[in-house]
Amino acid sequence: MLSNTLINGLDLLSLMTTKAADHATAQLGAAIYLSNCESWELTGALLLADVEMESWVVRTEQQKVVVAVFANAPHQNGGRSRAASGRFTFTRAPRLEHCRS
Repeated sequence: MLSNTLINGLDLLSLMTTKAADHATAQLGAAIYLSNCESWELTGALLLADVEMESWVVRTEQQKVVVAVFANAPHQNGGRSRAASGRFTFTRAPRLEHCRS
């Protein structure tokens, strides 16, 4: 059953990066690239169905944006706790000019 599947670290990192990229695209436009993963910490195991993501723009400059992403999981006795966190920097892709020979 898919809902009882533990999510592995790389899949979670991919989900978190995608969430951050969505925020970065809203700030900079579609032509972006991931230029830095400032931090990423996995503090607990998550079931795929339990992953709840939140993300925030931390800093915006003309050509780049830094986004923090948090993956939250439920406690057995209620509430939620942070199971992973990351901070990702996206940069606007440079415009390529036509080459002259």
